[in-house]
Amino acid sequence: MRFADLGLVVAVLLAALWLVALGRGESSSRWVRLLSPPACVVGGIGAVLLVSQAAVVDAVEDGTAVARWDRPVLDWIEGHRDGVLTAVMRAVSAVGGTVGMTVLAVAAVVVLIMCRRRPHAVLVAVTALGAAALDTGFKHLYERARPPLTEQLTPETTFALPSGHSLGSTAVLGVLAVIGLLLLRRGVWRAGAVVVAMAGVLIIGVSRLYLGVHWLTDVLTGWLLGGAWLAMCVTALLVYQLRRDARRRGRVGEGGPVVSVASPTTALP
Repeated sequence: MRFADLGLVVAVLLAALWLVALGRGESSSRWVRLLSPPACVVGGIGAVLLVSQAAVVDAVEDGTAVARWDRPVLDWIEGHRDGVLTAVMRAVSAVGGTVGMTVLAVAAVVVLIMCRRRPHAVLVAVTALGAAALDTGFKHLYERARPPLTEQLTPETTFALPSGHSLGSTAVLGVLAVIGLLLLRRGVWRAGAVVVAMAGVLIIGVSRLYLGVHWLTDVLTGWLLGGAWLAMCVTALLVYQLRRDARRRGRVGEGGPVVSVASPTTALP
């Protein structure tokens, strides 16, 4: 079995166990209702991204398709390096690394808890922690070597596939953009959150290519795997909210006390 296929099987099994845990104790009709259109769409996007990353890794193993661009892209980048741009890319890479994304995630969790948005705080924490675990696990699963040290501007000796910067930034910046879409009221702020997140993910991935520490397919795999994990986590939040609302409606229908489901007064702009 190919390494990519093995990784895909493991990820699908984890997703299946996660869905069973969410649906445990639910009746068949309620379980069907929990799989609402938004949850199905986001979950479907996650599945497509997961299969896509497996396809990229298979191409790396075979040396075909997109993997053929690894060497030419690195050669082109090496021919267009300059001092100022190198300094910028070093800074971007530093901010987009494990420390930078961890600080950003922790700050977001603290703010969300203060705003009484605990489910969203949990979403950020789980997404960030899971991304770190996936990075370590898949790196050791694939065991791909990085570009030669002579071509690296910031020497790295760990495994290359997937790019941890690309995976982590996709998960963390992506989940913060999702939180922005869910909580921000003004359309311009929502659009801004998405644009900033996408730009950040893109430039962080490009910085790793520029510094010569990753192949193109490392970065692509990081983006795809990070996006798949993000989609899974967002789907979990959607299902949780549907289950919570269904239980509240059930209590009201049985004559119990009316429970307000309105958003807390500490709303975001």
